[in-house]
Amino acid sequence: MTLKMKAAFINKGAAMTVAATAFTFAVAASPVPVSAADKLNIRYDLYALGIRIFALSYSVDIDRNSFNAAATLRPKGLASLFTDVKLDMKSSGTISAKGAQSSAFSMQIKRKGRKKKYTVKFDGLVPVSSKRTPAGKNKHKAKVDAAAAKGARDTLASMLNLALASKKEPCNAKHRVYNGKEVFQLALRKIKDDEFGKKDRGVYRGPAIVCRMTYSTLAGLSAKTEAKYRKDPPVFTVWFAPVRSSTLGRDMNVLIAATGKIEGRDFVAYANRATLSGRPLNTKSMAKR
Repeated sequence: MTLKMKAAFINKGAAMTVAATAFTFAVAASPVPVSAADKLNIRYDLYALGIRIFALSYSVDIDRNSFNAAATLRPKGLASLFTDVKLDMKSSGTISAKGAQSSAFSMQIKRKGRKKKYTVKFDGLVPVSSKRTPAGKNKHKAKVDAAAAKGARDTLASMLNLALASKKEPCNAKHRVYNGKEVFQLALRKIKDDEFGKKDRGVYRGPAIVCRMTYSTLAGLSAKTEAKYRKDPPVFTVWFAPVRSSTLGRDMNVLIAATGKIEGRDFVAYANRATLSGRPLNTKSMAKR
């Protein structure tokens, strides 16, 4: 591996956290058919420079009235030699006519031997308390609180709400998200319909919807970082697969692939494991590869 490639991995650490947060938004918007209660497990492998660098795992227990969701990001392969960033998120809450709403959310980020944890409690769409560990200086607190007070869901509840609210497609919508550290917006727009066949990577086979997802920071980052992302906002292309939900009596949308750029470099992600209670997403798909 060249020094240039090593530097690329190191520089990707912080940017991958942003990408993973946005990517996880799409991931969590992916509950598949459930009866009274079910468990969805998906693992996405992310590649850059032709090398597998991260694994993003997502799981959710869901019934008609409640949910418990979790997502983790871990470096893999050679990438683990040059970046140690780890991301963990958990959310639990209710499902009603108002959609998915979290009661408790936590996010933990580990990087270079340092650990930061963010927890938020919600009352509907209003954050009622938040905590950072270690506390440190929170010079953006007033701006973050003002942005979150306008109405926001946590990352995982936002994704689940996207899926529950969608009808024929998950795109053409904007979502305000608060993760305890930052308030940001994700805007989705449909591009086209597509099809995944035997020659495509990942485990899914069947029709898909292609969408463009744009990340916009609203509050919580440094002025320099905000200016950077506002000048050149991260944009991702994501593929959702329609899967019939017996509980809701209509199709839901499961994320099966994504592409984008991190620090000017291309990455691609595929669902290489996907099961609902141990079964593939449909009769044509595989459970793993």
